[in-house]
Amino acid sequence: MHLKLLGLLALLSFATSHAAAEDIPAPANPDIQHVLTIPRGGLAEFLARPDNPIPMVSHHRGGPMPGFPENSMEAMQNALSYGYGLMEIDVAQLKDGTLILMHDDTLSRTTTGEGAVRQKTWEDVKELFLKDENGTVTTFRIPKLRDVLLWAKNRTVVTLDIKRGVDFAKVAAMVQETGSQDYSAGISYTLDQAVAFHRLAPNMPLSIGISSDEDIAAFDASGIPSNLVLAWTGTRLRAPSFYQKLHARGWRVLVGTLGWRESSIDNQIKAGQSEFTYRDIVKMGADVIATDRFWAVQKEIASSNLYIFSVQRVAN
Repeated sequence: MHLKLLGLLALLSFATSHAAAEDIPAPANPDIQHVLTIPRGGLAEFLARPDNPIPMVSHHRGGPMPGFPENSMEAMQNALSYGYGLMEIDVAQLKDGTLILMHDDTLSRTTTGEGAVRQKTWEDVKELFLKDENGTVTTFRIPKLRDVLLWAKNRTVVTLDIKRGVDFAKVAAMVQETGSQDYSAGISYTLDQAVAFHRLAPNMPLSIGISSDEDIAAFDASGIPSNLVLAWTGTRLRAPSFYQKLHARGWRVLVGTLGWRESSIDNQIKAGQSEFTYRDIVKMGADVIATDRFWAVQKEIASSNLYIFSVQRVAN
């Protein structure tokens, strides 16, 4: 069945069964995708904060919703029907070295398989079906990283969350092999990890945790070029003055509202218990909002002019 038709069927199926959890609207026009086209060699410039910044969404785990499993190409395709943005995806490595998209160490939560991911080969997992966030089995399969990188070109920038045990050198080589350098950035959890990633892929932009003056000082001593930084400030809001300090360095500020715990900003806004809206968070200094509720964020912050990189085109 055609991908677009499958997506529309999935939208219809969750509209009634999951409305109690959250009434998620269908995209305004499912035939249109909001894509990013980065000029050759222009990713660092794109990720740098322009003089007239326009906020963006970062789709956590590829933008899942009921009917569209996390870390699936179908979820990412669906998310781009709601608006442009970055795609945060999880990269895992199988026993035979194959790089796939998978968050968990085991298969059972998100697929019809069982067992440890690192003990499986591609032959073991290629026929498995993905489950959505409610455990519903879909017709979608586990994607290879290679296929996702090829898909992302001229569509979106993928930010690569490298899971434990994955050979980053292999990931960096895959980015080069697919020619997706202008659509790929790395995610680091520590400054030491960022330094190691930078040595292996010296031109790849990196999301680096910077949530204090001490973090800024440590970064300055790291040797990583400042123009490769996307400043991840965590899932707790910081003072606007701190965001301004990062802006002064030309860095986009990435704020996480994501998380399944009740206290996450996404859940607080969803429940009507937050003193802030997504638009308020942008006004405080967030340039990119990493969220599990991309449809809600897009509705509040959508702009028709994303610098010089935004394009609308018929989905395919």
